[in-house]
Amino acid sequence: MDDPLTTSPALTYRLCPHCARAVPGHSAEFYCANDGTRLLEVCPQCGAPITSPYARFCVRCGANLTWPPGSPPSQR
Repeated sequence: MDDPLTTSPALTYRLCPHCARAVPGHSAEFYCANDGTRLLEVCPQCGAPITSPYARFCVRCGANLTWPPGSPPSQR
């Protein structure tokens, strides 16, 4: 029998790179309700899914998923 912890699909999140607000990946929200920033669905550097609502760095490549106010990335 398969282990449900390893065969269940991973929970994913969308993350605001500005204020770090997270919403479940299945949510209909694509922009942050706090500041209007487009939510990240995956790591912009390697494409890994965001699997923790507390993530600030990519667990696969270590890229920073947030940016400080006043210095938005060019693809905002």
